[in-house]
Amino acid sequence: MEGKEIYYVPYFHWDSKFNAGYKAKNDVEIIFESAKFKRVDIFKKASDSNSRIFSLSRLISLYLKRNFANNAIVFFQNGTGLDLLIAPALRKAFKNAKRCIVIHDIESIRLARSIDFTREKLVFSNFTHAVCHSKKMADYIKEKLGYKGKIYILGLFDYILDTPVYERVMSKTLPSLGKYVISFAGNLSKSTFLKKIIKEVNPLNYTVYLYGKGYDGDTKDGVLEYKGVFHPDELPYKIEGHFGLVWDGEEVNGISGTVGHYLKYNSPHKASLYIVSGLPLIVWKESAIYETVKEYNIGFGVNSLKEIDEILSKVSEKDYQVWRENTIKLGKKLASGENVKEIINRILSK
Repeated sequence: MEGKEIYYVPYFHWDSKFNAGYKAKNDVEIIFESAKFKRVDIFKKASDSNSRIFSLSRLISLYLKRNFANNAIVFFQNGTGLDLLIAPALRKAFKNAKRCIVIHDIESIRLARSIDFTREKLVFSNFTHAVCHSKKMADYIKEKLGYKGKIYILGLFDYILDTPVYERVMSKTLPSLGKYVISFAGNLSKSTFLKKIIKEVNPLNYTVYLYGKGYDGDTKDGVLEYKGVFHPDELPYKIEGHFGLVWDGEEVNGISGTVGHYLKYNSPHKASLYIVSGLPLIVWKESAIYETVKEYNIGFGVNSLKEIDEILSKVSEKDYQVWRENTIKLGKKLASGENVKEIINRILSK
């Protein structure tokens, strides 16, 4: 990396106390800052809040700027809402340099809109390198979006913590008489399958704890319990349970529609939350994250939430301890930002 000029574009955000959506981008930016990368400021801080707002004058300045050195590299995190304006500016300013896009979401898969397909195809064409979630996502941007650059597969986003939580989670053991606790965190208003757990699943061997905003369905002690909303940086120290659930959509029997289709490609950030919190994962078998669960042996997959009861009835103390120990080991890596750092080092070493 000696002699390289390394830059990054700070991400765009609105000030929001409980918006977990910015956690992944903020953590990547923390890693850029800790490595002393230079800023390319296209957004500026709003005068009345901690939000960053778009600056047209800064974008024009970037367009008019001389080319950066050939050995330079710039990192850009997608999802600004202005990617289609920013990407060509970066291509012009860093014409003969490396330009790397860190992908957080692919809207043409997530929303299945043709306008997103066209926009993302244009945006990605401006970058020489891309960091994506999974092999299937890599195949998509190559085959469907026509991306020609080098692709690096991240697998899991980091979830940086200031202080470790492992002393707390190390006390977790299998319930000897009571039920397991399976935690689910996120935007509860869009996870409508939660409303069907009481009537359609009615679990015998576990209770589901809910963390997040927007749940307006029924709760039932010992079956489905709401535990509140916490800042993303605080949640790993508050979340309880034996497992973390990665599920989405309307149904308990599989995940259908665009939501289910997207899970086949992306790595949900809540998986990283559970891992740094010491919670092994329960995931949909057709999701991209299931490959990660198998690779690291950090939980199990199901086709339907109705399968969980039977599987838990057969889990031994040894099974759970292996999952938990593997989860804690991986969690330490994610909590210190090692996953993204490794990818960055691979890109810079080429």
